[in-house]
Amino acid sequence: MSAALSAEQAVLASQYQIPASEYAFFDGSGGGPTTAINPAVTQMLTVMISKPGFSAFFSALPLLGVDGSLAFVTDFESDPTLKGAAAQVHAKTGTFLTGSESGLILNGQALGGYVDAARGRRLVFELVVNNVALTNLNDVLQVFQDEGTIAAMLWRDN
Repeated sequence: MSAALSAEQAVLASQYQIPASEYAFFDGSGGGPTTAINPAVTQMLTVMISKPGFSAFFSALPLLGVDGSLAFVTDFESDPTLKGAAAQVHAKTGTFLTGSESGLILNGQALGGYVDAARGRRLVFELVVNNVALTNLNDVLQVFQDEGTIAAMLWRDN
């Protein structure tokens, strides 16, 4: 694992210009105590656009309101000015919860990727909610909906 993390650090520095001080990876899962600051994530997503494998990477991302972990994220569609954002946000979620049903902490909920905006621009974005005490698991679903609405606003307003 140590050798793999060192190799990953070298690639992120040389090919993506992301210094090791902007993230902390502990294993290959991307979960648990793994962290990355927003500029590191958006830098990686920006550089990815110029990489040979970008088309496949982009095509593999779930679409807002359509498929994958974003299929149920549809609250934004109740606003007619946001409804057109469906399938225009290509993004990946990441969720890290701790505790039990009686005391959950949303350590992190992220949504990051690309918005093909209404005016034709492609935007790179990341939204993150950190360290929120939750009443129940439905609160996590509401965070997904809220992030979807914000992503739809980025689509509409750009």
